Amino acid sequence: MDQWIGYTSEPDPDPKERFDVHPLLIVAAVIAIVIVAAMVVLRPSGVAQERAERELSVLGVPSIFYAAEVISVGRYPCDFDPELECITVAFGIEQGPDRGETYSQDFFPGGAIPDFAIGQSVVLAYRPATGVIEEMALVPCLFEPADDCVNLLIRMTAGDTAGTVVTWELSADLADYVVGQQVQVNFQGEGEGTVVGSVSPVAIDTQYSFSDFQRRSVLIWVAVVFAVAVIALGGWRGLAALSGLGMTVLVLLLYVLPAILDGRSPVVVALVGSAAIAYIALYLAHGINLMTTTALLGTLAALVITALLATLVVSLANFTGLASEESGLLTLFQGVDVRGLLLAGMVLGAAGALDDVTVTQASAVWELHHADPAMTSQELFMRGSRIGRDHIASTVNTLLLAYAGASLPLMILLVLSQQSLGSIVNSEVIAVEVIRTLVGSIGLVAAVPITTWLAARTVHTAHGRARASSV
Repeated sequence: MDQWIGYTSEPDPDPKERFDVHPLLIVAAVIAIVIVAAMVVLRPSGVAQERAERELSVLGVPSIFYAAEVISVGRYPCDFDPELECITVAFGIEQGPDRGETYSQDFFPGGAIPDFAIGQSVVLAYRPATGVIEEMALVPCLFEPADDCVNLLIRMTAGDTAGTVVTWELSADLADYVVGQQVQVNFQGEGEGTVVGSVSPVAIDTQYSFSDFQRRSVLIWVAVVFAVAVIALGGWRGLAALSGLGMTVLVLLLYVLPAILDGRSPVVVALVGSAAIAYIALYLAHGINLMTTTALLGTLAALVITALLATLVVSLANFTGLASEESGLLTLFQGVDVRGLLLAGMVLGAAGALDDVTVTQASAVWELHHADPAMTSQELFMRGSRIGRDHIASTVNTLLLAYAGASLPLMILLVLSQQSLGSIVNSEVIAVEVIRTLVGSIGLVAAVPITTWLAARTVHTAHGRARASSV
């Protein structure tokens, strides 16, 4: 504990200043209480998330995954076109109820076929049985009464529909089923419009499908190397920064995302969540002192400016929020404001860069004051602003490249379409990234003078109070 207190006091070695109750600390404490109250009011109930998970299950979207290994890769001319190459891959299942069994899947040209090799670790999606056939009856077909069909009476055994009975009709010559057989039932629609979309017998071939390659070991090793590098360079401060990173992930996964899924205002949730993350990350990484508090208040002020500006611009630009495939999928779930997600994304995206800018500005002013205590607040503000201009110039470019890198495949497709630059930029999917970059950059620019002015005023009053208390 002594070591932790020691490193947190680096920006201001005067212990009296560190523990003096400065008005800025009181302001930060009051805002923290407001943020905690807002988080309690906006807390997710979990009901919407459970409903969404059930709806995905009903629609046949897998939620269970098991590890497997590629044991053979067969290549042969496709039956429909001998000049094309089809691939059959055999997977050895290593987890789950069919551990030790082999599952084979065919991959046909026309899509992106993964590059399989024997010995590769993969992940298979698994869909368990959802019903059992209780009765079978020969009846006239609904679509052609002159023909015979088989009507299956199926009792659901899993998911939200467990215990209910559904029916499925198919041609008699295709009815390869028996009473008591377990089946997988897929539904179409939701609510009163839900109908049976398809029924398939339970078998390895229908229960499993290739999902992705196994990357867990690579992710773990990269994370370990990252943690070691941060701790080796930053020591206790680096360890605290990693703790802040972990808390950030928890806030996003346990509060921000579930609250948005519950139908809460995405921009309000993102603003409250970003503020909470700022408190946790800054105080953990830099300690509880006036310098950190100054950076924190500068971050919160810039976040509010970013949220207000993003709300105005998104409204004026008439964004629908449906430019991406993921956003379109979210429209299947009630209560999710896909347009509001754009605003939330802008706020969260800016929050990550704001911490860096505000801490740099506050630290620069503190160091300038220590180097020359005779400098006035105005001089500190002017010199600190010059440092901020250099920082902003590089940070804005960083934001642009980050957003461009995330959208690079899409940008290439748009260039290949031979559209004019104006048409490309006007398309919503690109315009969103442009607005995201500009709004985030404006928030960063605003953070510099706010934080620098606040730090210049605070560092003088802090030392003045410390000197007065020592007389």
